[in-house]
Amino acid sequence: MTILLVSDDDRSAMACQLLQQQLEQRGQSCLTIGPALSTSRDSPLPSVTPQIPLTLMDLLGHELLESASAVGLFIRRSDHLELFTHAHRHLARQRGVQPAVVFSGPLQASLGDSLVHQLSDRQCCDLLVVPGDRQRRELEAITQFWPESVASPSIVAIGHWFSPERPPLGALKGGTAKPPHTLLALVQEGIPTQIGAKAQLLQQLIRWAETSPEWSIVIQRDHAWEKGQPWISKFKSSDWTFPDNLVFGAPGQLLSQLASCSACLSVSSPWSLTAMAWGRPTLLIGDYGIHSDQDTTTFFGSGLMHRLQSIDHMDQLLGLPPVNTSWLQSMGWGVHDGAARLIRRLVELLP
Repeated sequence: MTILLVSDDDRSAMACQLLQQQLEQRGQSCLTIGPALSTSRDSPLPSVTPQIPLTLMDLLGHELLESASAVGLFIRRSDHLELFTHAHRHLARQRGVQPAVVFSGPLQASLGDSLVHQLSDRQCCDLLVVPGDRQRRELEAITQFWPESVASPSIVAIGHWFSPERPPLGALKGGTAKPPHTLLALVQEGIPTQIGAKAQLLQQLIRWAETSPEWSIVIQRDHAWEKGQPWISKFKSSDWTFPDNLVFGAPGQLLSQLASCSACLSVSSPWSLTAMAWGRPTLLIGDYGIHSDQDTTTFFGSGLMHRLQSIDHMDQLLGLPPVNTSWLQSMGWGVHDGAARLIRRLVELLP
């Protein structure tokens, strides 16, 4: 079986590389495909270059697609995914051959409205991959009464294939009982959504840094950004005074920071789950409530949501309750044979 994995940005390129490694360990032939990443953008992730430099639409007429058994599409634009899938099947019919199995899935663990939206975006696929059995059961409950005229992809839970299961050997250095300590603040592109909320969060981090000089605070964006673009719109560094122990994270350092920090903080960054699984004390900012527009519904039941005002001094972060292990496992971290599950399901779908 030959499997093609298609990406279109830094996050999906790394995810495809991780899945490729897992599939090849199980004897499958696998190639990563995608355009060269933009040099005008910085990424918090290590640089990854797809093996075959093709865009999704370039792949349509390429000989690689003709010999592929399955194609995994992990791209941002759902309209391109649907256009490619229908065009590929049409071309296969014209040639009198079977089309490759098309599969896709979100690069994060989600629930509720976000999960349903991810299903609707990928309804044209043959197979939908989700992180955990919790997501699989939720989607199967939604689709079980759909009429046969409404296409519904098969669904399989394959774990957090899009994130490293463990940090690099020797990298897990955080959580020591003595200072210096480091707080990693994972900040997001559009969350919190309230006007002025990002500035308020930054002010809180500055106050903590000023009152806890034995701590370092690293503010790390969890997404790629245009070079020189500030995290806060209309942000000017000259408008702020930063203590020496508060810095913005450099590109490419997210994974190493997750491994070595003493504690982690975010509103709802998907990388928070990696911090939890790697043993980092984690605070999910509960000041904005549990709402779909804040992506906080996913974390209901984690036991990690607290208000910022409940933290009087930063050492309290080291004593935060641990994550609800049952919740974390149900969100997909308990699936450790994801590549094998994917292979079995693809074999079942092949003619």
